[in-house]
This record gives sequence, C-alpha cells and structure tokens, in this order.
Amino acid sequence: MNNKRALRSARKLTEAGGVIDYGPDLSRLLVRVMRALAQGRPVAEEQIGQIITDLGIDRNNANHFLSQVAERGENGNVAGIMGMSLNKTSHRLHLNGTRLYAWCAMDTLFLPAMLDQTVVIESKSPVSRQIVRLTVSPQKVEEFEPAGAVLSFVVVEPDQADMNSVESIWNTFCHHIYFFASRKEAEQWAGGRKDIEILPVEQAYELGKMLASRFLAGSTEQSVL
Repeated sequence: MNNKRALRSARKLTEAGGVIDYGPDLSRLLVRVMRALAQGRPVAEEQIGQIITDLGIDRNNANHFLSQVAERGENGNVAGIMGMSLNKTSHRLHLNGTRLYAWCAMDTLFLPAMLDQTVVIESKSPVSRQIVRLTVSPQKVEEFEPAGAVLSFVVVEPDQADMNSVESIWNTFCHHIYFFASRKEAEQWAGGRKDIEILPVEQAYELGKMLASRFLAGSTEQSVL
C-alpha cells in the first residue's frame, strides 16, 4: 500500500491489545450476532441470550459490549451491530436476496469476510450523488464501478478513537468515510482536511481486511482471508 499514513493508523487500531481487539469471547459474540442479523431480521433479546449461553461467556460482559456496539430497537432487539444495520443509510448491501445497510463505506469492505459471503454494494457519493457499485467476496474486490472510484479514510490515533457507543463510533469514523465516484469529488468533499486520506478501492479493501482479521482472530467463526 502506498498510503503509509492510512496503513499506520489501521495497524494501530487493529493490533493485538488495541482498540478493537475484543478478545476471543466477545469476538465470537460479535460474529455470531452479525451473522444472525444478516438473515434480514432483528435479532431478538431471547436469541441474544441464547447465543451468550451457547458460547458460555460472561453475560454481564457480553451485554456491556453489545450496549457499546449494537443498535437496539424499542423492544431491545438488535437492529444493527458494528457496521451493519437494518436501518437505512446511503450504503446498501445485497446478499442472498436480503437487503441490509452499512454504517460507512469501509464497513462494506470488511463485512463480506465477517459474513463469509459475497456482497453486492451500492453506495451514494455525498457530492455528486452518483452510485458506486461493488461486488466484494470474503477474499477480494471482484469488481467495481466507476473505474476511478475512491474512498475517504479518517486517520485517527488510538487515544482519539471513541468506541464507547454506536453514536461515538459514527462520529469518530462513519461520518467521515464515504465512497466517491472520483478522486476530484473526494478532494472537493474533504476540503483540505489533514485527517482525511483518499484511497483507491483496492487499497481501502486491504484496510478492511485488516479489520475483519482482527475481529475474526479470536473467533471460531472463521472466514478465509
């Protein structure tokens, strides 16, 4: 990867003991709930409780973790978790006839590995409103258009990465990470911000793969990376 600053930031966030190293128990919980949500329906509290029981993990730790990374409906059901949601965003996901949404553009690149499925993505540029389309498998970006599409990546130091709630994750990362139809568009949107790097799709995918590898590292729900 040519963009050393983006790579350095991603490595710090995903290193062992880092901000998103949740350990084996919570990693297994994350993958299991995410794959349940990928069926296209909210994951009920009762189902969450059964997953926690099946995994044999501490219930208090599990519920605290979910309170930080999951979107909950009024009835307590999980409607979104760590980048994937049933709630509409500008990043649409299509998998096996099911429509879901991603919190940000980067999420669309690591979710295929987390779900162990190929995902078709449609993401709207916040500048031109043009749709960027991708097909991403657990192993690679299969195809994308337009050919000049890029992604904005926010460079965050670990001590600045607030991961204590869904809203803080959105504010720290998701509100700054989009697909654009061209580098010119992305640079126009970034407006010279020093915390934003513009990445080609293939380079952004390599960072997404690092995220998925960290989440899957402690999980028995392995994908092939």
